[in-house]
Amino acid sequence: MTRLILFLFVLALATKSLGQQNKSLDSFRTDFSKTLDKNFSEKQLNELFRNDEAFLTPHSDVTRLYNQLQGQQISMFPLYNFKAEKLYTENIDALLHSENPNHRILAYLVIASSYDTSKESILLDKIKTEINKGNLLWAGMALLYLGCNHTTELFDFLVKNENFGDAHMLPMYIRLDKDSLQQTAYNRINNTDIKSKILAAQILAVTLLNVKTEEVLKQAVQNWDIDIKGYAIYSIKELQIGNLLETFKPLLNNTKTRSISLQALANSPTKSDKDFLYELINKQDTVSSDLLDCFFNSKNIENLRYWLSLLYTRKLPAKYIFFVFEQPLISTDSILPDLQRALQKTTDKHVLGELVRALSNRDDDKSIEIIKSLLKHKSSTVRYWTAKTVEDNNSEKFKEKQISNLIKSGLKDGNTPDN
Repeated sequence: MTRLILFLFVLALATKSLGQQNKSLDSFRTDFSKTLDKNFSEKQLNELFRNDEAFLTPHSDVTRLYNQLQGQQISMFPLYNFKAEKLYTENIDALLHSENPNHRILAYLVIASSYDTSKESILLDKIKTEINKGNLLWAGMALLYLGCNHTTELFDFLVKNENFGDAHMLPMYIRLDKDSLQQTAYNRINNTDIKSKILAAQILAVTLLNVKTEEVLKQAVQNWDIDIKGYAIYSIKELQIGNLLETFKPLLNNTKTRSISLQALANSPTKSDKDFLYELINKQDTVSSDLLDCFFNSKNIENLRYWLSLLYTRKLPAKYIFFVFEQPLISTDSILPDLQRALQKTTDKHVLGELVRALSNRDDDKSIEIIKSLLKHKSSTVRYWTAKTVEDNNSEKFKEKQISNLIKSGLKDGNTPDN
């Protein structure tokens, strides 16, 4: 059964003809009929996965990606109408309660793909009674895909069965009803079980902020073991909770909590929290990477403006690393003048090579001027990454002979030793 759990994750490696068409619902009906034999085996179930994945696992990223590559779109519930057919109604309960674990897995998959919410109560019982790990996981996945709002039962199921280091069910869980999730988190955040505490804190990060949420998360930061405080701090950061300094200041002295605490302080709407960060920066000759990062990663655009100014007004760490794709605000129109100013004034070649990538979709006159200048930069690193940034820009301005030649030359600089 372990092979079955892993199967979805090797679907992308399966050898298939690129010309193969999606199987029709008629073909699925034929395949489904063949599964009703009492000796239906794991091998046959795996073969069904292989042949009918679009019907059985529409929730799988691998399935959706494969079909998109074939130019085909999968419905969220491809068996929606099938559940009204005689073939389904006369057999689904027998499969669901079969002693054959392969039948039960098939039932869970078909129920989810057909959006048969009438089976939720049975599935909720199955996630408590299934002994086989594979069956247990597919029963839980079915409930999550159906959007079941019994969030507390599903919370306990995830705590027991989800690997938080490689979570596959958690993204589906946090899409459930936010009010219900919030109440579940309140009920579980003070559990003695560590995984329950962590999951409850993570859930609150995706719900609406209110007084109670702020209170329970701050209590968690004060009372939890240092090894798990970071989960509560992360949610405080995401919710942009304020008035943190008194509680968070001591946490900056511990490497386990320093970075995430700085980010929470940067996201805080409270002036005293931000002023403290400015004070820390003003005390440093070379601004530390963690302080730079807390402003760069902030949800507050003013913090991003401040970060951009630091790039050319203060001494940076050697080979300071950041990635523009991690900060969506840096590509917005409102930050463009600050971005352009930083690109004109910054001298660090490594910073320039990454920062210029924020201009990838720009073709305004000033951005073009900056790009031309960077394509002529003395550093081959800067020239190369500038060229890579705009090589796929379809603006007619980049097709002009002068800049087109600079781009072609810059792309060759990837193999040129830097100055």
